[in-house]
Amino acid sequence: MMKNEFKSWRQFLTELEKPAHHRYEAFFYLSIDQAKPIDRTEVMNEMRAIPKVTTVYREREISTSPSSFVGEYVIRFILPARADVLHYYNGELKPSLNAIIGLKIQRDFGYEKIGEE
Repeated sequence: MMKNEFKSWRQFLTELEKPAHHRYEAFFYLSIDQAKPIDRTEVMNEMRAIPKVTTVYREREISTSPSSFVGEYVIRFILPARADVLHYYNGELKPSLNAIIGLKIQRDFGYEKIGEE
C-alpha cells in the first residue's frame, strides 16, 4: 500500500507541468469605414469584446482617406490547451470581426502561438 502511494507521489513530482491554455497573436490589416458616423474607439471596444480575445492594438496606420482608415492590427487571444485553434480562428474570430459594423478584414496574415520557450 505505502509502496504504491510513494510511486504515485514520485510520478506526480517528476511530471512536467503542462499549460492549461495557449496564447496566440493574429495579424490583420483592418479597414474602418469613415464615411459613416462610426467611432473608432467603439469599434476597438467591440473587437475586445469578442470571446477569448485578450488584447487588441494597432501596430501602425496603413492608409487614411475620407471614406476609410486602414491599419495593421494585432489581436491576442487565449484558448484552452486542447482547443482547435484553426476552428476558433476561421469559425469565430474572423466572422466576429466581419460582423462589427464598419469594420472589414482587408488582409489576413494568419496567427502564431506565443509564449512558447
